[in-house]
Amino acid sequence: MATTQVAQVIAVARSQVGYREGYAEGGWNNIVRFALEVPGLSGYQGQSWCMTYTSWVAMRAGVPSLFPRGVDCSAGVAWFTAASRWSYYPALGAQVFYGSGGSEHTGIVYAYDATYIWTIEANTNDNGSLEGDGVYLRKRKRTDSVVYGYGLPAYAEGVITADAALSGVAGYTYATANTGPGPASLLRAALLAGNVVADALTVAGRLNAGRVNIQQNDLSTIGLDVIGFSSSAVSIARFRDADGNTVFEIDGAGRIISAVNSNAWRPVDQGLVAWTMDPASCTPAGSSLSAGYIYFMEVILRNAATITSLCAVVGTAGSGLTSGQCLAGLYTASGTRVGVTADMSTTWNSAGDKTMALTSSYAAAAGKYYIAFLHNGTTSPVFAAGSSLGATFTPGNAHLASGSYRFCRSASGQTSLPTSYTMTSATADANNIWAAAA
Repeated sequence: MATTQVAQVIAVARSQVGYREGYAEGGWNNIVRFALEVPGLSGYQGQSWCMTYTSWVAMRAGVPSLFPRGVDCSAGVAWFTAASRWSYYPALGAQVFYGSGGSEHTGIVYAYDATYIWTIEANTNDNGSLEGDGVYLRKRKRTDSVVYGYGLPAYAEGVITADAALSGVAGYTYATANTGPGPASLLRAALLAGNVVADALTVAGRLNAGRVNIQQNDLSTIGLDVIGFSSSAVSIARFRDADGNTVFEIDGAGRIISAVNSNAWRPVDQGLVAWTMDPASCTPAGSSLSAGYIYFMEVILRNAATITSLCAVVGTAGSGLTSGQCLAGLYTASGTRVGVTADMSTTWNSAGDKTMALTSSYAAAAGKYYIAFLHNGTTSPVFAAGSSLGATFTPGNAHLASGSYRFCRSASGQTSLPTSYTMTSATADANNIWAAAA
């Protein structure tokens, strides 16, 4: 079932329970992330932030237009009143206001019954103070003098409310009590630029989104994928360039854990999606293959792509190649064949740059794959390759264990590319062959 807007609002609000404001010189100081992350409210950093928090929740839940944005609770009451969405009865996902005229404090209702409301409130504490140090779950009596009233956001699925006067009114469902929507899955966070909330943004010039600052001088698209959420995650964010290529990744502490040198050639610069190495680094000698062995060369696909062909460079043509037993293929890291070419005995019987079409294209997810070559015949073609220092010395596999070698080969006697291969049985190989996917 799709997550409803009210469930999303409550889930986003509850995700911050336990958050505390800044503490310095022996006291809490109202310094919070939310003021910086809500466009237009950074100037109110250091001030009471309960209303700032509800503004942040609305935006992170993807419903910024359903809640007032600001820091003044009185203005929030006026906003709901002007929209004819004000009630003195609780509702699920309602914004509750406290104090004189609703001017002193606010929160979000996540459940209610005939006696109590259960809320998520910021800038409060364990005893329910209207001025506190963090985000807490609260339980209050509906009849408490501090409770002023409720703003009812115009949720797409309608509002569940205890206001009997709204029974039968379109957009409202009357219920004397509601225990809340229960657990909900947080939807993908939206990007914020000014007052715009979107899944994707085209940026021209400067964009500040929370603590992410992007400076761009053209209309190309910068991509930011949030792929984790904890400080222990290996990678939590990935930035992509206008071509969809990963530029760098950061961990939970903000450290760059991988980066692409913008001055270095990448596969995309030569019309490819992945390669074993920069072909400019290949040696003059190249590598010949022993007949009857499958040679596996690992490539890393940094982004999802549809692979239609495999590539190699033949420096010296093969001869006497056996028809039907000269093939190239694509395997997953676990050894499942996901692509294969037609017979290459004629193609490899001449020198040059070889683009070898797969019999069927393959929609590949990001990850590691193996390109596989097999030949049988009298004389192997000589393929472009990196350094080769002897069959028993394989620096291309440094620090790698069986099953994860970059360059390896099967047992002998192969005449076709199997539909699957046990990669842990492959032998490390010193033929660092250049191969690519396109």
